[in-house]
Amino acid sequence: MIGYLFGIVREISENNILIQTSGGVGYNVVPSGSLLSMVKKDGEFSAKIFTVVREQEITLYGFGSDDEKNLFEKLIKVSGIGPKTALGMISVPVDLFMKSVENGDVAFLTKMPGIGKKTAERLIIELRGKINLQNPAKFSAGNKNLEEAVDALKNLGYDNNTINSVLKDAPNDADTEELIKFFLSSGA
Repeated sequence: MIGYLFGIVREISENNILIQTSGGVGYNVVPSGSLLSMVKKDGEFSAKIFTVVREQEITLYGFGSDDEKNLFEKLIKVSGIGPKTALGMISVPVDLFMKSVENGDVAFLTKMPGIGKKTAERLIIELRGKINLQNPAKFSAGNKNLEEAVDALKNLGYDNNTINSVLKDAPNDADTEELIKFFLSSGA
């Protein structure tokens, strides 16, 4: 199984990145939103990969962080959640997703594409208390400042993927205003 890729980005589309390795082999990678926002054509590519093997195809899913990959792996183990649905779910900031699972927020989960009420309830039952991230201080379920900053930036017209990819590098102890300033100063 392919678990990591390094190479040069040859093509980028909304649902696919073509990577050419040093050996000259090209791999199509289905990227998470944060990974897609980080890559540039003809730039270097480095990402953790999750390989899905099916009877008629092999699909490589790429992630911008270990937390995204870990969450993806947990999501696809839930009955009724496939890789494409799971990839769409991790486009929501990880902390907001965790908070909705921990609090049993079915309404929030059903707003995600492909998630109905029964699937949302199954997610809550199977994942509550089981999502461990590398940076728990930043992605804690109770980080109100981060939640408010994300809401404010969405109201300014920024998309979830961009917000998530920039704010993951913000200081852990930043208040809402500092998080917004951090995001805006990043040039995103």
